[in-house]
Amino acid sequence: MAPARPVVVSLLRNLLLFAGLPVGLIAAWQFASQRGTLPDYLLPSPFQVVAGLVEITRDGTLTTDLSASIFRSVTGFAIATAIAVPIGIAIGWFRSVRKSTYFTLLVLMPIPITAWISLAILWFGIGDKSAIFLVALGAAVPILVNTIHGVEWVDKLFIEAALTLGTGPRQILWRIVLPAAMPSILTGLRLGLRNSWAGLVVAEMIGARSGVGYLIWDSRLMMRSDLMIVGMLLVGILGSTSDQLMSLASKLMLRWSRTDSHDG
Repeated sequence: MAPARPVVVSLLRNLLLFAGLPVGLIAAWQFASQRGTLPDYLLPSPFQVVAGLVEITRDGTLTTDLSASIFRSVTGFAIATAIAVPIGIAIGWFRSVRKSTYFTLLVLMPIPITAWISLAILWFGIGDKSAIFLVALGAAVPILVNTIHGVEWVDKLFIEAALTLGTGPRQILWRIVLPAAMPSILTGLRLGLRNSWAGLVVAEMIGARSGVGYLIWDSRLMMRSDLMIVGMLLVGILGSTSDQLMSLASKLMLRWSRTDSHDG
């Protein structure tokens, strides 16, 4: 029975490290709300936030907004991936494509998502299309940049060795360059996924009538700070969950890539 004690102590230590900060923040939040220095509509208590969450869960608002946000985020991210990865590979691999697109990308990439909102609404109206467009736009930039860099930074010795052995350019691209660039591409996908949530919230605040971003915006108009905090926490939970899923997928893909390269 003696070895059980270190295990219990280790579990308690890990639990304290994991939950200590969130519990401390919630306790400080509850204390600040009880002081009464700010009215409830400016600083609701944690219990009021939970009550607000229960309220929108019962009336179906939560399900509607979550479904809309997840659909827009997944669709926009998929579009960004399907467009930015091939373009990034072409720019990184073909010197002529890189030269012809350099100035255009230099001008377009620094433009923030917020600058595209008016055009998005003008082109696509208020709803899913404009939100998906802004999500895809926000996700595409880090995906494109990391894909270009990943292809450009492949060790030239590998390419020269393959050319010496008579390997064709297409085989070099698929069997050497892309596997070597995969870590950078996956990093771009992960950053793009994070950006997609930021773009989604902005898009839903201005150009949508549903979604978590719209919940935050509409709650502000109704002076429901409890629901605003609910929306903010939902964005954090959705973003962190999708980030962890992408991290897991990246590890699996890189493991398969290493396995395939060893088999080859």
